[in-house]
Amino acid sequence: MKKFFTLIIVFIISVSINAFGQTNATVPLSDNVYEVLRSAEIKGLCSPLSLVKPYTQQYIVNKLNEIYEKLDEDERYDEADIIEKYISNFELEDGVQIKKGYIKLNNYSMDFPTTLVISDSLFINCGAGLYANSNQNSVGWEVFNNFNFKGDLGDNVSFKCNGLLGLTRMPLQYMGEYDIGKWWYNDTDQSTPRKIKTYRNNSFLPYSYSKIWDGSTYYITNLYSDGLEGWPVVTSLSFGMSGDIHASFYDNSIELGVGRYRREWGAMDDSSSLIMNSHARPFLGAEIRVAPFDFLSLSSLTGILEFPNQGYINDGAWYNIDDNGTKIGNNLNDSYYFQNAFSILMFDLSLKKIHFDFGSTCIWPKRFELGYAFPLIDNVVYQNDVGDYDNLALFANVKYTFPGICSLWISGYLDEINAFNSKFWEKTRAMFAFQGGIKADIPFIPFTTASFRYTKVEPYCYTHHAINYTPWYNHYISESYTNNGECLGYYLQPNSDELNFQVISYPMPDWKFEFQYQLIRHGVDWGSKAGIGNNLYSELQVANRGDLYKYFLHDGLYEWSHIVSINASYDFNNLDLPIKLTAGLGYIYDYFTDIDGQPGRKTKYHSFSSDEYPVKNGVVGNILITVFYE
Repeated sequence: MKKFFTLIIVFIISVSINAFGQTNATVPLSDNVYEVLRSAEIKGLCSPLSLVKPYTQQYIVNKLNEIYEKLDEDERYDEADIIEKYISNFELEDGVQIKKGYIKLNNYSMDFPTTLVISDSLFINCGAGLYANSNQNSVGWEVFNNFNFKGDLGDNVSFKCNGLLGLTRMPLQYMGEYDIGKWWYNDTDQSTPRKIKTYRNNSFLPYSYSKIWDGSTYYITNLYSDGLEGWPVVTSLSFGMSGDIHASFYDNSIELGVGRYRREWGAMDDSSSLIMNSHARPFLGAEIRVAPFDFLSLSSLTGILEFPNQGYINDGAWYNIDDNGTKIGNNLNDSYYFQNAFSILMFDLSLKKIHFDFGSTCIWPKRFELGYAFPLIDNVVYQNDVGDYDNLALFANVKYTFPGICSLWISGYLDEINAFNSKFWEKTRAMFAFQGGIKADIPFIPFTTASFRYTKVEPYCYTHHAINYTPWYNHYISESYTNNGECLGYYLQPNSDELNFQVISYPMPDWKFEFQYQLIRHGVDWGSKAGIGNNLYSELQVANRGDLYKYFLHDGLYEWSHIVSINASYDFNNLDLPIKLTAGLGYIYDYFTDIDGQPGRKTKYHSFSSDEYPVKNGVVGNILITVFYE
């Protein structure tokens, strides 16, 4: 009887959402529903998920209903309660809802039904690191108010917009300088060092913090039009906007969208993509996805990337050299050198057990290149028609699923390679990344999975060789695989690898638990022992680049980071409180190894420490409080 009434409630919720809800706009990648869907996919409770994220609300609700129907057949009550909760999250009542922080307006016209939801939320995020070396101690925090409006225009088109404003302070530890090489410009004095600074955020565990504010901040001590800064190392006023207009036709067979938000394409697990990762900063892009069959789709995206605004990192490194060898334009802004667009094309074949996708990407300085935006011409082929000026890459993913047990996958990203008949695993010019992993269902605990993956990012991967001759530009343009200073692909720096073990559990409707262990090894990119190709600002040298070799761990100084973390979150909505609380605790042990002698495959390495490269050993805690509807 309970199951019967629950099914009726879910049906009513589903109908009300499809008729008058926010149906076609995208759901942010930070929503926990993505991990629940991934777990359900492995359990065999739903058909294969699209690899183009974020999903629309309509797509998610359809998948949740599909899962619920199968749970109803299997009489799995605990899991059904969890799915029911996530379905109900998308139900918004009409009128003013003060306790939930939103207003919903409806126009029930049969000719042109529309909705409008205006909402507001507040979140407080704080992280603190306490280390054996007190010089590394750090506390960072941010308090933001989010104002949102979203709605539907008819049955097929939806829109949303989010604006945030708040205060933040995120101190950074200066590590040292890194020589990015002499190949950036037509420089007659190539002995002049081109250096950037390396910083660390010790308030959070490595790679766990991603800024949400956009572009710039204002130090509160300098609230003037010329006071824009690149990072809130002191208390700063920060802001940002995101939004999209999204349309869906023929039961999601055709999707069209324009928006600025975080995306993830081609990910075999959440945050695992080598080509467009959820850690990457958002950018404005137009996309199309056509799925003529449930198992087959073609997706294309073209957008404009944003400059990094990292003067605090590269101050003094940017200048130009004229034909007479004279330095001009000292301390030029990042926007002078980062003027790129981005295109990606992906073909996706997803059967019940086997998934395969492949495609290409292109970083190209902003020109009127219709070919990169056209979804029926591959980027690699098109570049051969317009000239070798741009940064191309190829990618592919293969996954096999044992329904109800686990998924196995292999992913590859090919940036550049000289020749397959050479020792590409040792040649530095072979710039690629690869990943292998497994994600398994843990039985008897609702929506709980364990995953393990290994990822390797080669030196100079996600960077590019220096180009000073792109059409429409008479100066150097960086073509690195980055947006707003962060990698579009995997979150590691070049010349790194990672072992990642993770357990994620949603045992009850309002709880989430997470455990993670990471071993990250990275070629050092600061100080006297920094190696080449270890930073996103690196550029592969023009001359004799085919003669450079790489020997991971055996060619210089490497940083080893052991990271263990646990996180838990609880949603107080069931207590009629619009509050969500997330807390985490982590431990990091960070040390270095150096080689004995000259670089080589068999060269041994040993532990190394100095005042310049000290051991890091500490505990990091964080807490996130969200108030009102998001």
